[in-house]
Amino acid sequence: AIDPAAQAALQASASGTASATADSVRRIPDFARWLIDLVPSNPVRAAADGAMLPLIVFTLTFGFAVAGLKGEARSTVVGVFTAIRDAAMTLVRWVLRAAPIGVFALALALAARLGLSAIGAVAGYVGLVSALSVLFAVVVLYPMAALAGRVPLREFAMAALPAQAVAFSSRSSLAALPAMIESARERLRLPDEISAFFLPLAASVYRIGAAVGQTTGVVFIATLYGVPLGPAQLAGIVLTVVATSFSVPGIPGGSIVIMAPVLMEAGLPVEGIGILLGADTIPDMFRTTVNVTGHLAAATAVAGRATSDER
Repeated sequence: AIDPAAQAALQASASGTASATADSVRRIPDFARWLIDLVPSNPVRAAADGAMLPLIVFTLTFGFAVAGLKGEARSTVVGVFTAIRDAAMTLVRWVLRAAPIGVFALALALAARLGLSAIGAVAGYVGLVSALSVLFAVVVLYPMAALAGRVPLREFAMAALPAQAVAFSSRSSLAALPAMIESARERLRLPDEISAFFLPLAASVYRIGAAVGQTTGVVFIATLYGVPLGPAQLAGIVLTVVATSFSVPGIPGGSIVIMAPVLMEAGLPVEGIGILLGADTIPDMFRTTVNVTGHLAAATAVAGRATSDER
């Protein structure tokens, strides 16, 4: 059971964010608009906005066009983009060296904003999401990389640390993408076609941490509102979570913003999204870290399978 004072405080915080959340949910495009938006009218704008799928479509099309060039023209274009890539990776190394300072600053701001009483009120939810995220990574993702990817467990864990640090501090899997690519190339020694194509694609559509966090969030909201959930409802919730997890944007709190279908499936008020947003900072850190770990584990497994097929 949740303490009545904490319950009242959380519901009060939800009232302040419910309208903004509803606006965000209404802005989610339908399938036809999503399909049209896959072709970016401005690839530079798509890159600035973090719209990875349209950017991947443009990159593939541009890559095919470059492949059709002859001799010196193709070499010139490839050389320019190779130099840009190398410069970007150098910037990533500088950012990673400064990451511990950023993590400390974010933690300090978090404590100042939430306060000890609010942190205590959501400690159960935060602790459960955090524990489940860590458990899923340790029990599923790390063994998957070690077994399917044929990479020593310790080597994978050390290679994933820089990207995990960026993900944990920024709460954005897209922000951690350069660090993931760097780790895949330099530490895991994955092929370029895996690190340059698979990882951006995974960062756009593969949100395993969102599935863990959304399921836990629905149970938390049901407990808060006193709504019992039976086995059939839980099964429906899990199916809805899996279906919606592929559309989660790679931004802080992205999995919470699109939770309206999940809450409706459970028969819970959509205003509960506001409650989760108010308590989501720390859980989102762990969810995003699991997302990034899953991206690297999947890339390692794909590379291991590709190597096995070549033999």
